[in-house]
Formats: sequence, C-alpha cells, structure tokens
Amino acid sequence: MPSFLRFTIPLVAVLAGSIVPSTAPPARANESLAIRRVVTIADTGRTTMDGVYTLAQATRGRDVFASSCQSCHTPTQHSGPPFRNKWFGRPLGELYEYIRREMPQNEPGSMSDEDYVRALAYLLRMNGMPTGSTPLVADSAALARIRLDSVPAVPSTESPR
Repeated sequence: MPSFLRFTIPLVAVLAGSIVPSTAPPARANESLAIRRVVTIADTGRTTMDGVYTLAQATRGRDVFASSCQSCHTPTQHSGPPFRNKWFGRPLGELYEYIRREMPQNEPGSMSDEDYVRALAYLLRMNGMPTGSTPLVADSAALARIRLDSVPAVPSTESPR
C-alpha cells in the first residue's frame, strides 16, 4: 500500500465518523456532528466577516425585530459577549434554524423565511459584521457553509441600527 494511503484512509474514516482510532477516547454523541461541521465550513471558507448580507436586509430586519422579537428580547441580549459566547465559530445555518424553530416565543415558526433571514441579517449587523452586496438567502444548506465569526477585522462605519 502506498505510504500516503496509510494515513489518508484512517483520516477520511475518522472525519466521516465511521471509525475512531484505537488510541482515542470513546467518541461522544456530538463529536461526529462537530467533525462534519468543520468539514462543511472548510468547503467554502466563508465567514460572516465576508459581508454575507446587505444593509437593506438588516434595515428590514430591524423592523422585523421590533415587531416580532422586541416584546421578549432586547437588542443587547443578542449582541456582544453573550452572542459571541454562544454562536462564535458555528455555522450560520445553525442560528438560522434555531430562530426559525424557536421564534417568536409566542408562535414559533410563524414568520416567513424571508423575515427570519432579515432578522438574522439584523443580528449580524448588531454584532458589527460587515455588509456586502449580496443578500443572505433563506436556505439552510447555503447558510451552513458560512461560519459565524463575530470579531470584526475593521470596525464598520455604517450605523448598526
């Protein structure tokens, strides 16, 4: 067997979650998800710092937040350290799916997909992530390929609200 295959085959198997090297501790239930998440993110290398939403989307998202979210949540609950601690490094699709499944609290899943993605754009804006020229799409698979990175490289000059 060629020497590169001795290392490649076990690595691919571990990444696919089919085997665990004998020297590793037993896998926890969510480890294979974490591995798949890393592989998915590595597919595109895009992060929210790449300007993945438009300013117009975030502006409409502010209106969605005011009408559907603000009765239970303040903007500060979803920005800064609390937001970074929970979502930093995770796929944007996870946040989108969480919002769609759980919000608004009094009637989860009741908003349109476009309103959910607008609210998501507003959350990104509140957290200082730059705008771009292409709007976010209400597509979980597409959003899963974007990593949430909440540390701005350069502070935005646009008004966040």
